[in-house]
Formats: sequence, structure tokens, C-alpha cells
Amino acid sequence: MIKENVFDILMERGYIEQITHDELKDTLGKESVPFYIGFDPTADSLHIGHFISLMVASHMQKAGHKPIILIGGGTATIGDPSR
Repeated sequence: MIKENVFDILMERGYIEQITHDELKDTLGKESVPFYIGFDPTADSLHIGHFISLMVASHMQKAGHKPIILIGGGTATIGDPSR
């Protein structure tokens, strides 16, 4: 069950600058959607960009959406043309 429209929260906090599909706000307010964040395990460390992604994930989860957060070998090969 969706508690509130997380789009409004993210916009208010400055996490959203622009969107490509206007339907996004309606979808986030009507249904629970899964979302993905992956972290490359070959990086030397986490940085502020990772923290921002985790903050967005926290807001999304609190609003009733389903996080999929991966740290590991599989995330290093996603989008990597050499593998």
C-alpha cells in the first residue's frame, strides 16, 4: 500500500531536477513499484553519490515501494561490455 506520493517528497528535497515521463508521478502515487540500485564492488570506496542514492531508496521504501539494492560481483558486470 502506498503511504504517500514519494515523487512530491523527492521533488521537495531537491532530488529531482527533471523527468522524461510525466506519468511517473501518477505511477508512484498509485502502485508499489520495485526499483534497483547497484554498487560496483571494484570501487575503492563509497562516496556522496552513493549516499544520495541510498537516501532516495530510503524515501521510496518508506512510501511503500520495493527496493532491490545489490553490492557484489553481478553489479560489476551489468553494463560492462568487456564481460
